Amino acid sequence: MKQTVSFLLGAAALVAALDLAQKQLAISERGGGVYLHDRPLSYVIAGAALSLGWAGAIALTRSALIAVPGGVVLGGAAGNLMSFALWPSLTGVPDTIVAGGLAFSVGDLAVGLGLLLLVPAALVFARKNKGRLFQPLGSGVAARSPMSD
Repeated sequence: MKQTVSFLLGAAALVAALDLAQKQLAISERGGGVYLHDRPLSYVIAGAALSLGWAGAIALTRSALIAVPGGVVLGGAAGNLMSFALWPSLTGVPDTIVAGGLAFSVGDLAVGLGLLLLVPAALVFARKNKGRLFQPLGSGVAARSPMSD
């Protein structure tokens, strides 16, 4: 499980750092004049709870194949959530990229891309672990090698 968690947190940290660095650069270049996606406090609380649940579920798979795209999703969500703490004077999450009439952030792109990458990873994982898919949680998981994706 250590390897899975390492891949998950490594990918998440990299994506969150890229998201926050890009937001900081855009905000400083534009003097704070960026689009904002207003999100209430309940969004932050729910987002944090769901992100923790997501990370736990990914760790339980013991799959590096799932951990990397799962970490990309987690990093995008974390970057958006950390935006509230890093820019409290702004009334929402900075959406610093504008294309085709839509405003979004690197974090938003990461969540979407991570979910797209997660689908084939989950299918490969399911195919390789077909016999385990219907086992109750905890049966045989501890004895399983982390490299058996």
